[in-house]
Amino acid sequence: MTRYCLFDLDGTLTDPETGIVASLRHALSAVGIAEVEHERLRALIGPPLQDAFLLLGVPPERLDDAVHAYRERYTGGGMYENEVIAGIPAVLEALVAGGWTLAVATSKPAVFAEKILVHFGLDGFFAYVAGATLDGSRRHKADVVRHALDVLGAPPEAAVMIGDRREDVAGAAACGVRSIAVTWGFGETAEFADPGLLAVVDTPERLLEVLSCTAGAPPAG
Repeated sequence: MTRYCLFDLDGTLTDPETGIVASLRHALSAVGIAEVEHERLRALIGPPLQDAFLLLGVPPERLDDAVHAYRERYTGGGMYENEVIAGIPAVLEALVAGGWTLAVATSKPAVFAEKILVHFGLDGFFAYVAGATLDGSRRHKADVVRHALDVLGAPPEAAVMIGDRREDVAGAAACGVRSIAVTWGFGETAEFADPGLLAVVDTPERLLEVLSCTAGAPPAG
């Protein structure tokens, strides 16, 4: 059976903190919200942008303005204020060589995720990039994972989701997909609790070890 690995982007494949935090600050300023402490902004990296702005106190009627201002700063350079997690390219290379089909499943708009992957030379590893729509109609992780499975023609039991936030684990579980949580991103270990969670890993090398064992085991059914 073909094995499928779905990767979150922010905090899993790359560290986007600098660009995202700067873009959030730009957006909040544009809608008249005072300075917010860095750690609060950092904690909102990963979940859908619209949801993050509501949590930060952006009035619903100003949500579109905040999203527009964020994307103005982000597409103007913020998306590239980012760096690939050390060890990730080697993991992707080994998985492809081992016969896995890889895809990205991110709550970031797919059009931005694709540009980031090209910029950092990671695009060649992935058969598909599943992401949010620009209008936000598809943005939650379960919807993104479901979309990725549909496009790939992948049975849920043959797939594993890799991510750094509770949303990744919960979104995968909602689709019947098992998951592996990584600790080098923006989540806390306490976030990761689900019967479908295979492991919590601290390094890309350990991630590859767990996936190698998963490939040799029968899929959950």
